[in-house]
Parts: sequence; C-alpha cells; structure tokens
Amino acid sequence: MTKISHGELWRLTAGELTAAYRDKHLDPVEAVRACLARLGRVNEALNAVVASDCDGALKAAEASRIRWARGVPLGRLDGIPFTVKDNLFVRGLTATWGSLAYEDFVPDDDALPVRKLREAGAIFVGKTNTPEFALASHTDNLIFGSTGNPWAPELSPGGSSGGAAAAVMAGIAPIALGTDAGGSTRRPSGHCGCVGLRTSIGAIPHRHCFPPLAADFQTVGLLARSTADARLALDCLGILPDAASEPGNDVSFAAICEIGNHPVDIEVASSFRTFVKTLRDLDMTVAKAEPPFDSDAVGELFLDIASAGVARVVEDLNGRTRGLTDAIMKMAARGQKQDAASYARNLDKVTELRWRVTDFFEEWDFIVTPTSAALPWPHSEPGPVEIIGNPAGARASAIYTTFANIGGLPGISIPFGQSRAGLPIGMQIVGKPGSDYQLLHVAAQLELPLEWPSVSF
Repeated sequence: MTKISHGELWRLTAGELTAAYRDKHLDPVEAVRACLARLGRVNEALNAVVASDCDGALKAAEASRIRWARGVPLGRLDGIPFTVKDNLFVRGLTATWGSLAYEDFVPDDDALPVRKLREAGAIFVGKTNTPEFALASHTDNLIFGSTGNPWAPELSPGGSSGGAAAAVMAGIAPIALGTDAGGSTRRPSGHCGCVGLRTSIGAIPHRHCFPPLAADFQTVGLLARSTADARLALDCLGILPDAASEPGNDVSFAAICEIGNHPVDIEVASSFRTFVKTLRDLDMTVAKAEPPFDSDAVGELFLDIASAGVARVVEDLNGRTRGLTDAIMKMAARGQKQDAASYARNLDKVTELRWRVTDFFEEWDFIVTPTSAALPWPHSEPGPVEIIGNPAGARASAIYTTFANIGGLPGISIPFGQSRAGLPIGMQIVGKPGSDYQLLHVAAQLELPLEWPSVSF
C-alpha cells in the first residue's frame, strides 16, 4: 500500500483501501471520514458534489468496520466510498437530472447499480453535478452552476459526467458511477486525468431510472483513478464473463487521429503519437487507419435520436417546463418535427453503422484515438472557443467518442501525460461489443497515472 499520512487517506485507491482493511492498517470509518473531510475542503472550489449523505455514509462505514473486524466483508468493495451522477437515482435524495423541472424530485428506489454497490458494502457519499438531462459537453446547469476541473478550477472538466470525474480526481471518492451516451464518462476522465469506462450495452444492468433519451446509446459508466479500480467496480456491477479478459499476444490497433477537417490540439496530437509509439514499443501491431464512421454524420444522427427523446420528456412534463434551457427546448422542437418514418430511418442508420464497425473489427482488435480533440477550456463556455486557431463549437471536442455509443461499443479513456501547462491528456481505446474486460487489460498496460493536481484548494 502507498505510504501516506493519516490526514491524506483520501488519496488511496479502492484497491489500496481494501488491502488496508484486510491487513487491519485502517478501517472504513477512518477512510470515510477522510473522504468527507476532503469533500468539505475542496467542493466549494469545484462544485463537483451537489448532494451528500454524511450521516448515512458514517453509519454504513461503521457497519463495514464491524464486518472487516469479524473477517466477513461483503466483498472487495466493502467500505469503499463512491459517488453517483445526478441523473441516477439514490433513494431519499433529489435526482434533478441537472434540470429545474426535476429540482424537487426524490426517488423512492436506488438505481440498480447503486443498490448493487450498497449490497457489496460500498459506501455512498454524494451525488455529482451534471448538465441538464446529461446532454452537454460541459457540466453546468441552472440549479447548481458550473463544475471546475481539479487541475485548474476555472476550467471545465467536460461533460456530462464532469462532476463525477472532478470528484474522483479531487479525492472525494475513489470510484464514481456515471453515464455515457456520447462520451460522457470518457471525455471528462480525459480532461481530469482519471480512468473512464463506457461499458457495452447491457453489461451493467440498469433500472429505476429516468427514461432513455437516445435509444440504447447511454450505458452506465465507471470512473476511477486506475484501471484496477474500474475493474473492481465492473466485477461487482457487470454481467459479462471475464474468463477471456486477457487478449492474445497478436493484438492489433487501428490508430485514428485525423478525422476529416476537424482540428485537433497540437499537444493532444503529439501525445497521441507518443501513445502509438508506446504500443509499438510493447510489440503490438498498430497502424494508421481511416475511421469507419463520418464524424459529422454521427453527430447529426445522435442529435436526431436524442432530440426525439427530449421531445418525449418535455411532452411528459405536461407544460411544467419552467426553467428548461434554450438548448433543451431547441432539441425538443427538433424532436417534435420528426415523424415515425424519420425516426425509423434514423434507427436504420444506427444499424448500418453497427454493421460497419462489425466489419471493421474483422481486421482490427481495437481502435485507439485521443479522448478529446481539445484541452480543457473555461467552465463558463459550453466548449472550446477555438482549436489551433480554428473556431470550435460545443461538440468540437467530441469527435472521437460518439461513434462508440451509436456503434454499441465499449470504450475507455486512460490518462496519458499532460500538456505544457500541466493539464491532463487522455487516450481512448475502443473495442468490440462485450470486450470490456479486454479493454481494461490492455489499458492497464498503457495508463500513466498522474500526480495529484497541484492546485491548492
């Protein structure tokens, strides 16, 4: 276990905490108290956690302490603190979905992944910020405001799981539950320097939740400080077999960085070249490849499908649309213009893309890309204003991720270096459906864990 002072127990990973509990060097009450103290210290600057249950966390930690003392823990996550994105239900706490329309909504049930973590002994400490309906590349809403990046609080952690990523890398909890409909765990993880896993469709069962907005594009995602911790959480929550988790020696990677005319930050592109070199240094097969998708078409298809979902939610509000943002209302209007035939044609396009990536994976085992085309930008902006001198829109940073969601593919972002200004840069690996454990195995060989953010809170 990493040698660390008692006042900095929040630095420990889930794996390190479990080892410390097992060896009786530490107990869950001490660990949870440290995380709650860290929450109190940093959250004013970051605005990552929007609701907490300190009393409940300490009560659960005491029960966990007793189990460990008796030698009967519920599993490897017993006593491990975790956070939950505010579009997932936690019984007894508001689930706002980042929207004033749900400001007072309190669910009676835990979302299934939350319940499974609790049953494994993990300890809920707080809910993390998300943009309205979890549909933006930054984390800001009219209830709680903007979330900052732990490396520079004036910058954005990205979205929509920006609060989750910020909480993980600020030391509030080693594991976070998020969601990923278009890159929402991966891009924030890349911007904050942690690991973000988008799971395969159905890999983590999910019920007791808000209605899906984008067909089956959104899956439950995991954020952690290491691939080892992400695997611990997937072991608890997932239903995929891991017997074949280690790929063979002859693994091939399709390297994709340039996508059409979309600009890519110079330092991001440089880090990607280093990433490709690292793969080759590990005697892995890697070659430049043309993307099996059109990024602009993917973006339009995502917007069409998601707009229909937003229109359904707005309709179900029965006129209770007070405070809905202009961006959401524009999406609803776009969705309302679609007829059934148009929606069915869009689903045909989804099927076509899924077959295209299936054919692509006949030749390649994995796709590797940067996680984001941009470095973190001011959190007052919905996206980078420009990338290498080119004007950039809110989705300009997201050119690498959304194809995996529409394609039904798992993907992972891992930290891989920093910019000259010290900001994290993430790399993405995407695999075939059901290859979540293989992704984790490969990513474990490539991740470059960062030092803690140097900013003083």
